[in-house]
Amino acid sequence: MKRQNHLFELIIEYQNIRLAFIKAIRGKRNSTSVLLFCRNIDKNLAKIRKRLETLNPNWGHYRSFTITDPKERIISAAPLEERIMHHAIMNILEPIFERQLIFHTYACRKGKGTHVAVLYAFRHCKSSSYFLKLDVRKYFDSIDHIVLKQQIFRLIKDTRTLFLLVGIIDSYHTDSGKGLPIGNLTSQFFANLYLSSLDHYILEVLKPAGYVRYMDDFVLWGSCTGELQTMLNQIELFTTENLKLTLKTPVLGKTTQGLPFLGFLIKARGIYLLRTSKSRMRKRVKTIQTELSIGKIDELKAAQRANSINAAVLLARTQKFRATLWNGSGFGPRQVSGENRLQRGGSWNMQSEPA
Repeated sequence: MKRQNHLFELIIEYQNIRLAFIKAIRGKRNSTSVLLFCRNIDKNLAKIRKRLETLNPNWGHYRSFTITDPKERIISAAPLEERIMHHAIMNILEPIFERQLIFHTYACRKGKGTHVAVLYAFRHCKSSSYFLKLDVRKYFDSIDHIVLKQQIFRLIKDTRTLFLLVGIIDSYHTDSGKGLPIGNLTSQFFANLYLSSLDHYILEVLKPAGYVRYMDDFVLWGSCTGELQTMLNQIELFTTENLKLTLKTPVLGKTTQGLPFLGFLIKARGIYLLRTSKSRMRKRVKTIQTELSIGKIDELKAAQRANSINAAVLLARTQKFRATLWNGSGFGPRQVSGENRLQRGGSWNMQSEPA
């Protein structure tokens, strides 16, 4: 594999930095930081270019806050100028990282996503008898900086670009030499790349009947528990020795009993919502109702949020649950015709994949 060179010149091109700005402000155009930046946009973009040219843009001015949906996480948000630089870098490096990934890893990739991953898992639950579901313990907090840098050095030769990437990696840590900030654009790409060697090991050496990964959640399918248990032992050894990671307690079960994956319970006869997912939906609906009643949001914003909540679960058999959930709210979206076509044998527009 040829290492990529002459990337830095592409990163600092004015058009690339302007494109990075457009991406960074998406959904935030009315924020104070964006409005102030736009008062003298050309001058500010030129400053960002100069910061990149120094090779030490002083990364790491994160604003941290905690979210608890579905579990508690510390989000570290970079300021606008750093987010623009992150986008400028990844505009150029994304294709290089993308070529290292297998087809069936679905997080933070164009044309992929939760729904496509769930549909792929549903297909294998219909054709396989057993599954092995694995998850990395505190994944972002556990990513080893040395291992990550070695992976990047195998792909990129350009010294100035490597200086930028190393600076981003070293700007944050949860423990000595470990951790990536949840919230950084670069962290998504680094985290996907970090497990790509495990993906290739599973597919090319272990060769399960099926395999899918969504960030640090991954599932293997097989014809018997003994086969999957052997694979589990090898995967635990690989992740410990090569990636310095620890797996959570594995879930080994029959597909007829259902695979819990990405908030859904996937069975051969259909896709359902987990109880925890239903509970989160109820909390979100209650929040919308409260904010609407006190005037924090208007009816249009409430309807938009309601549509978003429903769109996230339309793969599952949720018609009765959603009817009960939104009953009397006055702003819940109506039943979507044609939902659950997958379970009723209808067609579904899936992304094509290699045989």
